[in-house]
Amino acid sequence: DELHKIPLADVRNFCIIAHVDHGKSSLASRLLEYTGNLGHDRQSTAQLQLGGRSNNDYNEEETISAAVENSKSATQSSKHKDIKEEITLLDTLKVERERGITVKASAASMLYKHPSATNEQGLILLNMVDTPGHADFGMEVSKSLDSIEGAVLLFDSVQGVQAQTLSVYDKARSLGKEILPALTKIDIPSARPLEVALAVSDLFAFDPDAILKTSARARIGVKELLDSICENIPPPNALSDDDGSMLRAKVIDSWFEPRRGVVCLVRLLSGALSENDRISIVEPGIDDTPPKVGKDNYSVQEIGLVMPHRIR
Repeated sequence: DELHKIPLADVRNFCIIAHVDHGKSSLASRLLEYTGNLGHDRQSTAQLQLGGRSNNDYNEEETISAAVENSKSATQSSKHKDIKEEITLLDTLKVERERGITVKASAASMLYKHPSATNEQGLILLNMVDTPGHADFGMEVSKSLDSIEGAVLLFDSVQGVQAQTLSVYDKARSLGKEILPALTKIDIPSARPLEVALAVSDLFAFDPDAILKTSARARIGVKELLDSICENIPPPNALSDDDGSMLRAKVIDSWFEPRRGVVCLVRLLSGALSENDRISIVEPGIDDTPPKVGKDNYSVQEIGLVMPHRIR
């Protein structure tokens, strides 16, 4: 019911881009935790300590304090099982969890209360894409950038600016995307946040004071990053010829689930999509050739938002 009341002006589509191993997936997990997307079995020790309160009911210092205190109590009482914090919830492939790198872009939607919202509930719908950082998976990055209006560009506070950082930045700028710079891992003893911020300012012409400072492990800067996304990334534009009569959607991703069949992640461009509708896949034409409409049509069984893990 809440989703039906959220207008297009209160939607933010964004992705997280950076060099490999600069903390994209870890930070994405923290955003999901802060907005309350996760079930109790997946939430971190700090969120459980806070009793499942909403994102506007506690501040960053309280979160960090709760994490430290609950971590101590968990260590003392966990004689029968180990408590391990989930930090890469969007890394769903086996190789991603084994190697600690993102291979395939993953998406998730969040509801976040923010003063910039125009609806009565005061909610912003955030659609986030966590992208790979390795150059070998550049197609996944391009696909992600094609489906969003803004990107969070991360810089490692220890390693500084790396080759892939420059590559993804140039790709995002060439597509006219809004870029939000942020530093990660500022809690590490060897971090150089001031030095890296100045280097980023020289290379990319960002205001060093506007570069957000974050840490997924210590839960620093999560709320500030969410607020910046709501305030600086523009909502998607409606098509000029959208009169609601024609369904047009772009397929972003698809996968197979044994109990549900083929699940498609789509970006709705015009019209409306409802359960029991029958849809066809259209292949865009090249140059002057007309588009090709698929011979088969499919029944829409279920419609909803994509979340990283279902709430049990």
